Amino acid sequence: MAPSNNQELRRQLDLELGRLTRAIEQFRIDTQRYFGGDLNIPPEELKESIAGDLRRLRGLASKGGTAGRYRLSSLEARFNSQADLFNRRLREMETGGKRRTAAADQEADPMGEGVLMGQGARDNAVETLYKGLYLQSGSRNPSMDLEKFRSYLNQQTETIRKKTGAESVKFRIAMEDGKMKLKAKPVKG
Repeated sequence: MAPSNNQELRRQLDLELGRLTRAIEQFRIDTQRYFGGDLNIPPEELKESIAGDLRRLRGLASKGGTAGRYRLSSLEARFNSQADLFNRRLREMETGGKRRTAAADQEADPMGEGVLMGQGARDNAVETLYKGLYLQSGSRNPSMDLEKFRSYLNQQTETIRKKTGAESVKFRIAMEDGKMKLKAKPVKG
């Protein structure tokens, strides 16, 4: 090949890879918009178009040198990661799963960070605290059943919220004098 052909090939590859980079970023944005409710139709056509471009560019990149192959493989890995995430979330929606949030993905830790009660509280916050306080402590005969514990926590949460003006209360379990105790902290925002 003549040097001018090599340069032309690299220039064409650079243009194509730049366009592909923008398309992958658009796919990421459209995916977020779809799951956020801003788009009514999933970005399937864009996904298929990008997959076709990747197949087509493999041949061009093999002639374009090491740098071109490296850029293409990086873009392909990025796209595959985005496509896998998109497919997984789409499957969750199709099987009736709820949309996940960052807060829902984090596991509550009653012994560490604590569990939030009040606004923004998780559905299973009371159960998490109950298990942490009574079941993990090895207590065979808890002083309260789950429903009494739920009522107690709700009452404590409302009392603290009224006193402090906080929106929520974070409860955590602490070990004091060899006993597990429930600690509460008002959360303003």
